[in-house]
This record gives sequence, C-alpha cells and structure tokens, in this order.
Amino acid sequence: MYDWDALWHEHEGYRTGFDVQHNDANQLADELSAKLTKPAQHPTDVAVYETADRFILAGHADGLQLLEVFKHGLFDITLRLVSEDEGQPLPLPYVEIHVDNLATEEQAVWRGVVRRDEEGRIWIDSRTLDEQVMPAMPFDELSFTDNARFRDALHRVWNEDLPTLRPLIEAWFDHSALTGAAETHHYGDESRVQQICDRYAEIVRREQATLSRLFADAELQLIAHVLQNVRFEEAASCRGVWLAVEACMIDEELDQHFKLDGEALLGKMKTLSYAQEVALIEALSPLPATSAAE
Repeated sequence: MYDWDALWHEHEGYRTGFDVQHNDANQLADELSAKLTKPAQHPTDVAVYETADRFILAGHADGLQLLEVFKHGLFDITLRLVSEDEGQPLPLPYVEIHVDNLATEEQAVWRGVVRRDEEGRIWIDSRTLDEQVMPAMPFDELSFTDNARFRDALHRVWNEDLPTLRPLIEAWFDHSALTGAAETHHYGDESRVQQICDRYAEIVRREQATLSRLFADAELQLIAHVLQNVRFEEAASCRGVWLAVEACMIDEELDQHFKLDGEALLGKMKTLSYAQEVALIEALSPLPATSAAE
C-alpha cells in the first residue's frame, strides 16, 4: 500500500525508543495491541503494525524504535482541469480536486466551474485565480476534513498548483472564442483523431518493448494477475499501478506464489513513467468481454 521504508526515514524525528527484552520487530503485537500487517524481512527492514486509526512502524536504528503514522494523514490530493464532457451537470470547463485515502478507504471530490470575465480575470467557483483565497470546500464526507495538515495541503494545491493550469485555461477560452462555441472536445476532424490514435499506439508499442526488457516473465505474470481485477476507467487512474500490486502482494502473498522478489518488483514499478504505466496496462489488462452477437 505504501512505501514504508520511505515513511520510516521521512519521519525520523518522530521515532521513539522502545524497551523490550528482545530485538525482534515482528514480536510486538501484544505490547502494541496491534496487528502485524507487514513483517520485517531482515534486521534492517521495517515491520508494520495496524490499529483502527494508525500504523505503527517498528525498526532497528540504534535499538528498537517505533514510529506512529495516523491513517487520516495518509491522504493524496489530485488536481485536474476537466475540459471535455464527463457526464457531470456542470458547464465546461471546471476544476476537480480529488482526495483519496487508501488507509481509511475514503475518497471525495470538489468541483468548481471556471469562467473568464470581460476584464480577462479567471474565476474558479466564487474566487479569482489571482486573489489566492480558497473557496469553501467542506469535504464533509471525510473524517479528517478539519485536520490542520489536510487543510494546509488544500491551500498549497490552491495557491501553488492551481495557477500552473492558467495556460490550459486561457487556451480553452481562446479556442472557444475563435470557434464561437464551447465544444465537447477539441481534437478536430476524423483524420486528426486517427493521427492521435496512431501516435498513441506507437508510444505504447515503444514503451512495451522497453518494459519487456525491464521485467522478468514471472514479474509480468504477477502484474497481469493483479490487473485482472483492476479497472482503469479514466486516464488519471492509470497512475500508481504499483499500489494495486503491493496491496495484492500483501493480501495474497503473490511474490511467494510467483517465486520472485516482491520488493525488487515494486522498486521497478515505482520508477515507471506515466506512459510506461499505460503501456503496461494496455499489454496486461484483460480484454473487455464481447457479446455473442459480436
């Protein structure tokens, strides 16, 4: 689910010592009143325990040390500009802010309509892009909506990430002004669509050739097994395939079943570019079922 080793080192200042009569990080379930979810594989590895509201990482660094990570702090925030019809009852374009927390199994989305006034100012919901004041985003469905760290992260997305979308927003409105209408898409005629499809196919082909040299057959078989039950409905959802692989390896011990080094596989997958992840999905995902008439 997470890069536990990275979390261990990132929060070094929050680790505390723990006085026990042994040095085995995998034997602390009773003392911690927690469930061991990821055993340490070697003396320098990190063992992970879980309670209802937190993960507890145990490792050896100048003696046995513990690090508590609250689940409500392990959220991800994704910003995107939606300029094509995706079935939402909002005029185009609009901004989406997605919040996902794998640890608490929570997710939520906020959408704000984008418009440009006669003075050329960009408005998102009730705020202009330049005033750097975030509109109300209650996210009432999230248990951590009032958490200070979460609110600070939202402000960073609004004040630092959102302004980077200005060129895309301006281009959208400039195109609409030229055509006289806000079209559902802006890809052009049929020949242009075919050109885009051909280029996409060539990108995938080249990346798949690279991936075939990067991964062993057993590793590809494991990834294909995971992708049998994972769907990628939107382009943005193709990022982070390694998270699904890691979750299945923990639940099903797939690395033992396929007789491979799971940590090494995850290490490779974390280095993949977005294009490589798409190529991996295209190569290994099962084909959609077709009807008998087809």
